[in-house]
Amino acid sequence: MYDIVVIGGGPGGYACAIRAAQLGGNVCLIEKNGLGGTCTQRGCIPTKYLHSLGDIMRRATGAKKNGLNIQIELNYKLLKSRMEATVSRLASGIKLLLKSNNVKLLEGQAHIVSENKVAVNDIMIETKNIVIATGSHPICLSGYEFGENILSTTSILELEDLPKSITIIGGGYSGCEFASILNALGCKVSLIEAENHLLPFQIKEIGNAIEKYMRLDGVNVMTQSRVEKISDNIAFVNGEKIVAEKILICVGRRPNISPNELNNIGIKFNQQGIYVDEKMQTNIHNVYAIGDVTGMYELAHVASRQGEVAAENIMRIKENNKIDYQSLPVCVFTYPEVAYVGELKGRSGEFPLAASAKANCLGDTRGLVKVFEKEGKLVGTYIIAPHAGEIIGEAALAIKMKLSLNDIFHTLHAHPTLPESFAEAVRDIDNQAIHLPLKKDQIRKFVHSY
Repeated sequence: MYDIVVIGGGPGGYACAIRAAQLGGNVCLIEKNGLGGTCTQRGCIPTKYLHSLGDIMRRATGAKKNGLNIQIELNYKLLKSRMEATVSRLASGIKLLLKSNNVKLLEGQAHIVSENKVAVNDIMIETKNIVIATGSHPICLSGYEFGENILSTTSILELEDLPKSITIIGGGYSGCEFASILNALGCKVSLIEAENHLLPFQIKEIGNAIEKYMRLDGVNVMTQSRVEKISDNIAFVNGEKIVAEKILICVGRRPNISPNELNNIGIKFNQQGIYVDEKMQTNIHNVYAIGDVTGMYELAHVASRQGEVAAENIMRIKENNKIDYQSLPVCVFTYPEVAYVGELKGRSGEFPLAASAKANCLGDTRGLVKVFEKEGKLVGTYIIAPHAGEIIGEAALAIKMKLSLNDIFHTLHAHPTLPESFAEAVRDIDNQAIHLPLKKDQIRKFVHSY
């Protein structure tokens, strides 16, 4: 009998399996569709590979003004081959990690028979605990199905050729990323969002900034716009026909759950996902759920931490182990990138990238760092900048450790680097930034001139 059977080998599932094995557990992991799950196989990794190539193309295109005459031609078939090789290499790495931690790996479709039994490939496995980590899948617009012209965030990565034009419906994280990336790779992009700004689940300042930069890059952004009908490759939006080779739907995801199996053992769930407590435990004491299947956060790093928390609670290394979501960072890989963490309100300071020595050296001064404090502690940060995802970790750590403003700006930051901008934004809360004019009205003029 296993201590834990983990169903699903995505970021949450394999992290859970490895952590449980590290703590002495006898663990079996079942995966049906490639280790790494959506993140490695059909999400984070392939899209970030494309993002990095798009960045190269952007820089090459703009290199002439710096004295470099570069001719660039996209070979998408070769790009796709290299992207798939990267995915395969990382998935193989996960397999090696599981093996080195003595996790039993089974490939196939798992079926929960009871709270102590899981069937896979006609084999019945007995276990003391079950962790459901089955992920999620993209959903289509109501009344339509994915097909040759209407693509999902999965099927677009399977195309052999890059479309010359595309209409993207949905201006959330995925829609904004695909719009930026495909535009950088030479595709003519229209981005449709029903709300009045992009990234509608975040503060308007962020969405408005990204919309401005997308428009400057040539993306046709339409906010407060409803799709009335789709016919073949034509989207009817606000009474207007938008024609493109393909239509990409980015309107959300649904958990991969089997209602009959969950009902049979009495697990509580709804359309958004499986109900869990702060320990990642369902209403059945020895059944846990993690990642997208809980409907909480569709983020790989959240799933990974939830997996570790579930493993630690099952193995009982301490009482009531849980996650601090207050220090949860979110990254959106546009150009420039967006990253944020914590509570984005309170007394604030900001530092424009136009005043950053490193950003000027990179040749991309778009964006800013903005920080928020309460009672002398950092409570939130958002960053719109090149490599924002690499900077946000410092802010997340500061929030997690409840660092004071003095703790942050008395920490030496290397020069010239982008993280200096974070420290300067913190100093700006009390008008102590070294590289900004003293008066706030001067700062605003400086920011909005770029």
